[in-house]
Amino acid sequence: MEWLREELRELEKKGLYRELLPLSTSQGKRIVVNGRKLLNFSSNDYLGLAKKHSRECFKRWGAGSGASRLVCGNFEAHERLEKKLAELKKTESSLLFSSGYMANVGVISILAKEGDLILSDELNHASLIDGCRLSKARKIVYPHCDTETLELILSKERKKHRRCFIVTDTVFSMDGDVAPLGELFKLKDEYDAVLILDDAHGTGVIGWSSLDLFKLKPDERTVIVGTLGKALGTFGAFICGTETLRKYLINRCRTFIFTTALPPAIACQTLKNIEKVPEKMEKLQKNISFFRELTKINSQSAIFPLLIKTPEEAVKLSQKLYQNGFFVPAIRPPTVKQSRLRITVTSEHTEQEMELLWNNIKTCQAR
Repeated sequence: MEWLREELRELEKKGLYRELLPLSTSQGKRIVVNGRKLLNFSSNDYLGLAKKHSRECFKRWGAGSGASRLVCGNFEAHERLEKKLAELKKTESSLLFSSGYMANVGVISILAKEGDLILSDELNHASLIDGCRLSKARKIVYPHCDTETLELILSKERKKHRRCFIVTDTVFSMDGDVAPLGELFKLKDEYDAVLILDDAHGTGVIGWSSLDLFKLKPDERTVIVGTLGKALGTFGAFICGTETLRKYLINRCRTFIFTTALPPAIACQTLKNIEKVPEKMEKLQKNISFFRELTKINSQSAIFPLLIKTPEEAVKLSQKLYQNGFFVPAIRPPTVKQSRLRITVTSEHTEQEMELLWNNIKTCQAR
């Protein structure tokens, strides 16, 4: 297996080697990594709900589900959460999945078939990309958030295909920008397409749904994917859409059928966390506005990318911040084209803590 060692050595030379860092505390704005106390500016726990737990949920439902949903792993807690998520996303129905990756890979690969067309934003999450790859449909990647080019492609290619799917993140996980959902809805309607939206980083951050920002309501050709493991503070994912879509996924989607169900205690805890979202989301929005004004990094979400020229420089800056008590890992290729520090703010951070981080960044960059 020498070739594996050689590839790892090459990654180290290029500043692209990754390793796991163990946390000895629960998730939160203050964590302990390798015995060092750090202020955490990297988490997707946007509302600080990951540390919440209910003895009642685990006492009633236990730690595991025991089987897939179609065998004996379908619990009342699952169905109650699915009804609540559909209500929040303003759709007829929803279906829980074990992870966001499984939800995206599953829904795209089973809906888009041979003879169909998929149009995918170039900065989509890896799970969306892999879902497109697994589909037998034709795939075309369009420039990031470029609806003019997207319309040009649709005008030339739509009639050549049976069905068409436009696939995009709503809030892009590494850049923090928001997809032009208003324009995408118009194109969906004009060209009779299905719009698949990954709302993982929008749910509970810029609203219950990113569509709320544009005053849009989902219709039968809108599929919304979301996760429980970010602002909602637990684990798992869901797909929202029509009742017909739910039934089809239950019967045909491999990443739903062939996996152990989400633990019902997690569904129970998510329902309890949802009750706390409105107040915390309001505080998060204030923090986003404050940090945007402080840094002049234009972001409507909780994600603030600080672009760095090279992977080595990104790692060096991250390490300096680590020594100064901040946890902000470097994000490097192939995850992104340009290296960066991906700074995330949460509802838990104070203005003083955000100012302290930014002042440290400026000082470290000046040295």
